Amino acid sequence: MSIWYRLQVNQNQNGLYALAYRMLGNQLEAEDVVQDTFIKLWERREQGLKFEKAWLYKVTRNQCLDIIRRRKHAAEYQIAKAVGADVVPSAADHVINEELGVEITQAINELAEPYQSLIVMREINGLSYQVLADALDLSLSQTKVYLHRARNQLKEKLEQSYA
Repeated sequence: MSIWYRLQVNQNQNGLYALAYRMLGNQLEAEDVVQDTFIKLWERREQGLKFEKAWLYKVTRNQCLDIIRRRKHAAEYQIAKAVGADVVPSAADHVINEELGVEITQAINELAEPYQSLIVMREINGLSYQVLADALDLSLSQTKVYLHRARNQLKEKLEQSYA
């Protein structure tokens, strides 16, 4: 195995797994998707094609969408809960965060594509606008507009939940 390939796996496996897991809500399927993505990367390397980080995310996302289509129902996303390192949450905080996580998950699940993917890839995985644009085959300006719309739709759905 080449050093280049091992380096790509080490640098990207956690982010790809996080994306796949959030899209699919299933650990085994997410692991399979990431493994298939790296197999495709290995094959792409042998073809002498240029590697791009966005390509990995695009392949991973497309494989997840294929699985979701085969299931014929939306996958449930798991939202990471950010809690300050020096703050110990109380039992009430835990319940509130859990309820909020469920509300956010439901609101994200109600978004149409590519809005779901944009929210997950940008807000949860922290990918750059350029990587998003490349992964979704959009221009940079389209990516920004769609992400703005996705955030607004998510905000409206969450406001409706608490109205």
